[in-house]
Amino acid sequence: MSEEPPARRPVPPRPRRTQAQRRATTRAALLEACVDCLLEQGYARLTTAAVVSRAGVSRGAQAHHFSTKAELVLAALRHVADQLAAEMIEDQPRPPERPEQAQLALLDQLWALHTGRLFPALMELWLAARTDAELRAGLSDFERELTRRVVKFCHERMPALARRPDFRSFLATVLAAIRGLAVLDFLDRGDEIARMWPGMRAQLHSMVANGAS
Repeated sequence: MSEEPPARRPVPPRPRRTQAQRRATTRAALLEACVDCLLEQGYARLTTAAVVSRAGVSRGAQAHHFSTKAELVLAALRHVADQLAAEMIEDQPRPPERPEQAQLALLDQLWALHTGRLFPALMELWLAARTDAELRAGLSDFERELTRRVVKFCHERMPALARRPDFRSFLATVLAAIRGLAVLDFLDRGDEIARMWPGMRAQLHSMVANGAS
């Protein structure tokens, strides 16, 4: 006589997601899809229909969250910035004890900020904003918020440097130099700029050491 197989334990039902959770999931899918489309197609060729298709949601869901294309891409840009900010905070190593090492580490972190997904997407929108008033207004607000975050990060990492009266002009010079070099990556010159960065970093660091503004 064969033994009866053991009875299967009932699988507990999955808890139903709340409406707020479903909305958050849909919004996140739209934002991720928008960033991917922006990087692959550029702002001019990006359509909300393409974003909806990539996200796997309905047009009605997209319209509920974002009424215009500009509103959608700006939200996607903030989404990427939030991710990068969280990663930078989470991955922060202990600051080097020597000031010059800490300054070089800070420059490297600002460089890393411009070699991910955020900067290419931002460049796409900067160019498009020249002839798009709605995008230009939203992008100006985003740029101010991004600068505020960078300044806050610098205050946390190098408070003595951030308290200097010439810090704002120094930071503006650093960001302009980094962004100018990062643009070359759009021409498939990534290996070249990787070789150029250490030299530029040394020159930017010398500005701090010499007290240049």
